[in-house]
Amino acid sequence: MAVGIKPLTAYQIIGEEIFLTKYGWQDLLVKMTPLMFTGLAVAFAAQMRLWNIGAEGQFHMGTFAMTWFVLHFDEKLPGGMLIVLMLIMAILGGGLWGSIPGFLKARFGVNEIITSLLLNYVAAAWVDHMLFGAWRDPGSNNFPITREFSEAGQLPTFGNTSIHAGLIIAFIFVAIFAWILWKTRLGFQIRLTGDNPDAARYSGVNIRTLTLLVFAVSGAIAGLAGFSEVSGIHYRLQQNISIGYGYTGIIVAWLARNHPLGVVLSAFFMSIVFVSAEVLQIEYGLPISMVYLYQGIILFTVLGSEIFTEYRLRVRSLFIFPRKNKTRAVSR
Repeated sequence: MAVGIKPLTAYQIIGEEIFLTKYGWQDLLVKMTPLMFTGLAVAFAAQMRLWNIGAEGQFHMGTFAMTWFVLHFDEKLPGGMLIVLMLIMAILGGGLWGSIPGFLKARFGVNEIITSLLLNYVAAAWVDHMLFGAWRDPGSNNFPITREFSEAGQLPTFGNTSIHAGLIIAFIFVAIFAWILWKTRLGFQIRLTGDNPDAARYSGVNIRTLTLLVFAVSGAIAGLAGFSEVSGIHYRLQQNISIGYGYTGIIVAWLARNHPLGVVLSAFFMSIVFVSAEVLQIEYGLPISMVYLYQGIILFTVLGSEIFTEYRLRVRSLFIFPRKNKTRAVSR
């Protein structure tokens, strides 16, 4: 309404374009895939009350590691082996980058929110450096993109759609992490440390080692988001490969209450927001910044609602009348 658009009409167009067209469903599931990975990455660290704000940078470093591998070994390895090793390289790239704030937190007690956030800009700048330099495709008319990967380095798709196997991998990792958190000793230690660090320390948990491990795993999952986006959609690394997937993963995790299974639903919801923004751009010429506005409103609403779960509000009196002070005459 603020920009002169009728909301109900816009919602109707969004619903029709997303849920009643084949392309809408494809785009929805394609954007849901990296959001599941980044949301799971943030949620996993949050189980230990560690705030990984660096999923965006870990996303980029995952793409960097796998692209380096492809550019050196493409067409030298069998197709099945190449794509598996690309996945492993993305895990290593994101995991090593995520272990930096984990090490600083465990060894020196440095606030992980600051370090993981600032490392996002370092990772994005490093990827840009490679794209504008050694990795730029000579046949791209100076566009900051690499050469296209061979077919062996591309994830398979479902039929003639853009939905790729990264979606299945995301569901597998959601199931794995749900099993780890609630069925294994490691998951119990993670949840215990998040709820009561003193009790965890008393029971023999090495909190420093666990902090480093959780951050490394969290970064590895965010790196998989980069793997799915590059090898499943673009088939090459290019500038601005992420449209804020890492930052949106924070909202996905918060909406899911940091539960791995809840990440699936919240990722689906946030993918609707992303696709809706594209529809609004096409139909009404609105800028992409509208989606960031929606995300900000959602995040602040979720954060603000925490007060109702942490505190109980009671209204003692609707009207407060000042008391009349009685004065006495004092005789001397």
